[in-house]
Amino acid sequence: MSFNFERKIIDFFPINKRLLVFCLIFGLFSAFLATAQNKHQRYLDYIERYKTVALQHEKEYGVPASITLAQGILESSVGQSRMAQEANNHFGIKAYHWKGEVYGGCDSLKQVGYRKYGAPEDSFLDHVKFLKGPRYSILYEFDVTDYRSWAQGLRDCGYAEDENYPIKLINIIEQYELYALDGGKRLGETSAVEQADEETSDGGNRWHHRKRRNHNRQVAEEQPASVQERTQSYTPLRQGKVPASSDND
Repeated sequence: MSFNFERKIIDFFPINKRLLVFCLIFGLFSAFLATAQNKHQRYLDYIERYKTVALQHEKEYGVPASITLAQGILESSVGQSRMAQEANNHFGIKAYHWKGEVYGGCDSLKQVGYRKYGAPEDSFLDHVKFLKGPRYSILYEFDVTDYRSWAQGLRDCGYAEDENYPIKLINIIEQYELYALDGGKRLGETSAVEQADEETSDGGNRWHHRKRRNHNRQVAEEQPASVQERTQSYTPLRQGKVPASSDND
């Protein structure tokens, strides 16, 4: 009787160990599949194709590669939009102050078209140059790894009218771990962007950034080319009175 009981105990543990290992492996595999299923191949292909140019522009112009890729994905419908296909325009930039070829638009209705490029890479280069304009100078107050402040800053500066624009960019960056390209990590919801509950007393200016410096400085005509030379100031934009970035530099 004692022998059988001891035998049962000996047999019990190996089985449960194997079961525990099996459950652990199955759980990890399920988690991997769930993550993989959330990542669409078309997005991955887009990132793979343009990440090199985005990283190069980050080095030269200081615009985070994660932001560039997320905007390209969002604005061009992962490179599948009609504008991206026919005009190589991946960022929805309109033809204001543009001397090149124009896509769309109608002179009779005074509708401005969009900038047309010879290749998608030209669109990526024009995008980072576009963000060097005085309107976007505040963005360079943020660290290149602070993708949340960059995303909110683009909306506040008037790049897009969609109130959900920042969260759409952030979702893409976090889902596809684009922050790793910048050498950063996933940020907590409150670590980068502070949501303002009330408008400030200076005429309704409303910013959602953690940094705000010298907001009475005069805006210079052009942004310095070097990241280290950035002394460009910014003028706070009136909420609700700022056209989208594609309407005006």
